[in-house]
Amino acid sequence: MRDEPQTSTRKDRRAAFGLLFVCLMMVGVGNSMLFAILPPLARDIGVAEIYVGAIYTLSALMYLTMSPVWGGLSDQYGRRPLVVFGLATYSASTLILAAGAWAGQSGLLAPLAAVLAMALARTLFGALGSATGPAAQAYVADRTAPGERTQALAGMTAAFALGGMIGPALAAGFSDRIGMVPFMVMVALLVGACAIAVRLTLPENTPPSARERRPLNPLAQFAFAGDRRVRAFVMYGCASWLVQAASLQAIGFFIMDRLALDTSAGLQLAGVALTAGAAALIFVQLVAIPALKVSPRMLMIIGAALTLAGQVELIFSGGYASIVLGFLLNSMGFGFARSGFTGGASLAVSPEEQGQAAGVTAATAGLGFLIAPLTGLWLYQAIGPTAPFMLNVALSVLAGAIALLHPRVRLAIKPVGPAEPREDEGGVV
Repeated sequence: MRDEPQTSTRKDRRAAFGLLFVCLMMVGVGNSMLFAILPPLARDIGVAEIYVGAIYTLSALMYLTMSPVWGGLSDQYGRRPLVVFGLATYSASTLILAAGAWAGQSGLLAPLAAVLAMALARTLFGALGSATGPAAQAYVADRTAPGERTQALAGMTAAFALGGMIGPALAAGFSDRIGMVPFMVMVALLVGACAIAVRLTLPENTPPSARERRPLNPLAQFAFAGDRRVRAFVMYGCASWLVQAASLQAIGFFIMDRLALDTSAGLQLAGVALTAGAAALIFVQLVAIPALKVSPRMLMIIGAALTLAGQVELIFSGGYASIVLGFLLNSMGFGFARSGFTGGASLAVSPEEQGQAAGVTAATAGLGFLIAPLTGLWLYQAIGPTAPFMLNVALSVLAGAIALLHPRVRLAIKPVGPAEPREDEGGVV
């Protein structure tokens, strides 16, 4: 283990964590802006909704595959180099994304060629830019005592959420004034400035530890998802992320088509809805859940019920207010659901298995965005605007059934003791 918590002052750590918070927030802004920008951009360059999904799909696959690898490499080469590498790559990938969008809008590239360029740019982010998150979280864990670590890591997670909240609003406001492509360039330059700031000012006085080498093959970690203790939470997480990812990808198109708006007005209203949804999610995680103090199972039940209500509201929405209400209910439900299944999986395993449980529950996000272009945008194009939300109703019902009925979920009320045997070691299902 690293010993820097004893050699650095609290003021030094606060400044370092503040810098990382800003960096992760900017990455969150860059990621969430796409949900507001891509639907009207697709209409501008003249491509169908399903092709927008390609921009997300390869990136999600690479993020799912590479995040565990970058976490292991940060043990071998240090946290700061990996944070800098991830931020720099993210900045470069966003510049390529902006170039592809500009070429498509100006007619220098055919519409599908422009989409391919943007998809490759996001793939670069998924494969290499994904180094930032694991390395930043490991940096914080290295420098906090066990009693304060959970709160410190929650702050890093909140940085992404805050970026997700303000990203669509910034995209809507700045794109209307300076254009979508210049806004993407601005975000890329700001993230690049973050990389320089980390390289020059973030302290890392403790050398990498050769004793902390981890397997770099992510497939070996995914097998833990089949363990009988966490399987139900992983299934619930997959269903929840599928609902969330499909909703995020479809909501911009849905607002434009349901309200018969042009791309400019659609961008504005989609940005407002996405910002409101992100604010609702942050409220649930930072205010509602601490106030309720209920079990992970109850959080999962509440989450499934709220996402179900939100999807039904979207299906029968008659105007902008009802669309926003449906999206707010869905976002609040996801806030409850995510805290429920991640907390439940953590409680279901022993202390020495916490990393594995966190890895497989985090992987559900990548899986959700990998499949969502089919469950969201393809259904939207092939069947109709409400088709993704109808499938989300079924997924919410499935998640609710898991939370209500699965015996393993009912046990997620307190930490377990020594590791239980896995199925392949003689455990009973």
